[in-house]
Amino acid sequence: MSGEPDRIEQFKADLAQLHITDPSATRDSLTTRLGVAGMVVGILLSLYAYSLSFGASGDNPAPQQRDAIVLALVAVTIAIGGAALYLKGALASFLRFWLVRDLHERRAQTDRVVGALGAAADSAVDGEP
Repeated sequence: MSGEPDRIEQFKADLAQLHITDPSATRDSLTTRLGVAGMVVGILLSLYAYSLSFGASGDNPAPQQRDAIVLALVAVTIAIGGAALYLKGALASFLRFWLVRDLHERRAQTDRVVGALGAAADSAVDGEP
């Protein structure tokens, strides 16, 4: 486990060298915020549509109730779209970091295999079994 801190520091140095931007300053952050805003607006609009449908009065309340139904459908569409944007933004930054980490681990594994094969080839050349 003594090599673990060196590996972590190497990973941090590689990340700095790749110039990976901070997720709070990217489009992923913007889509996450827009997604949250869409979900909140969708919920508030559906609550308004609910209250509008029960507040219908007069001789013929059906047109106002139909308007409330249309508004509720728009609100649900906005909320679902917001949830999709939120999910896209949240997963994109996580998967980007995961991909860089995976590439780094694979490169380290390849270096270890090449080193072991090189040591085995050197010992074979020297006549050692």
